[in-house]
Amino acid sequence: MNTHQAIEIAERNDAAVRTDTAGSEAGMTVGDHKDTVTLCVDHLCRLLSEAPTGVLARTSPHTIFRIPQPPRGINPKAEEPEIVSIGPYHRGRPQVLEFEEYKLLFLKRLIQRTHLDLKRLTRVVVDQESSARTRYSEDVVMESSDFVEMMILDGCFVMELLLRFFKREDATDKDDHIFTRPQVTPIIIGDLLKLENQIPYSLLQSLFDASVSSELIGEADTLATLALKLFDLAYPRSMERIKSWGNLECEHLLDLLYSSLYPTSGVYPNHTMEHWPLAQSVPCVTELRPSGINFKSRRNADSLLDISFQKPLLRIPYIAVDDFTTTVLINCVSLEQCREKRSKYMTDYVSLMHCLIKQPKDVSLLRSDGIIALFSHDDQYVANLFNKLGKSISFNVHDCFLSKQFEELESYYRSNWAKMMRTYFSSPWSFISASSAFLVIGLTIAQVIFAILAYCSHR
Repeated sequence: MNTHQAIEIAERNDAAVRTDTAGSEAGMTVGDHKDTVTLCVDHLCRLLSEAPTGVLARTSPHTIFRIPQPPRGINPKAEEPEIVSIGPYHRGRPQVLEFEEYKLLFLKRLIQRTHLDLKRLTRVVVDQESSARTRYSEDVVMESSDFVEMMILDGCFVMELLLRFFKREDATDKDDHIFTRPQVTPIIIGDLLKLENQIPYSLLQSLFDASVSSELIGEADTLATLALKLFDLAYPRSMERIKSWGNLECEHLLDLLYSSLYPTSGVYPNHTMEHWPLAQSVPCVTELRPSGINFKSRRNADSLLDISFQKPLLRIPYIAVDDFTTTVLINCVSLEQCREKRSKYMTDYVSLMHCLIKQPKDVSLLRSDGIIALFSHDDQYVANLFNKLGKSISFNVHDCFLSKQFEELESYYRSNWAKMMRTYFSSPWSFISASSAFLVIGLTIAQVIFAILAYCSHR
């Protein structure tokens, strides 16, 4: 037997052994089939008996987010802090480094004002460090000591800022580089209302409770009322309304302002209607006006979102579209887009304004009606803002709190009366033509009547 034959015999023997082994394993599997079924069924039954009766909704602990894409990029100035960073997202950026030394100055002044026990304050932050970290949608890669120090400096800066505005008598310190420069205040307020520039409100409240006494601010004031009084410098509202929000539950300062903007009346979630309009089907102002729809400003509205329509009058709260409003709109809409299964009031408002404003001419007409402030940015800026922001968001008219207004506006626009207004009264020439036609018809009818009367009198 040569070597080649020996190799072939060895390979055949190995194949036979593998076949026998596979067969025995297959036989074992087939033999255990019934036991496997029994075990699986028993295990699944046990799991089903332990399972909850309903599907548990998993809620995310995150409350402080990055601005999503979109609407990121619509206005970078409204997204990142210009002067002061709060929290970890923009800490160390070149534009905020200069202000870091002022935070130490504010902490020193707060200690002097409140006789603050810094050790006690540090314990408060250390106790809440783990919870505070989970509020950020991104992992905060910082040493524990650095994170605690950042929270103390940022939180105490906010508190001293609020107290400085509350205690007006010491706001004239000539060495104060903030209060002696009025142009800085609106920028700081805007920075405090940027989604990426927040610290948890619960931590801020704990710092406030540990350092500020009721004797210092008065029994009627809370952290919320002091913050809203600060925002009142940029977005004025009645003191009575501000005091009513003293115990608002919120997640951070942006959420505090957002919660205070909730519509106070005319909310129709999931409004039942015979005909749902298409999403963003409401025509723009330039098209609505010829249909007989009039626009009026609600200057004393408690909320920017208190919009009503009583045929043929659409009442919209007065708004100044400046840098502050731009920041509020972009960041509130971004906050809503990041949250799951929560109200989207600002998204609904922007969607309606996006429908109404398609071009600078629409802005000009709303400005003439007193709805958009005369000192707002120019018409092109306002039109671009609502167009870009409106296109960047997901909007569902079925779940819109303004669904009733959408439906009634669209229904009125498509009514026979509105069509007649557009056809015969939309311009001076069409009005003259329609008037001439009605005059001719009237004269013809009068002529017929006179002819009938003459005929009857002769008989």
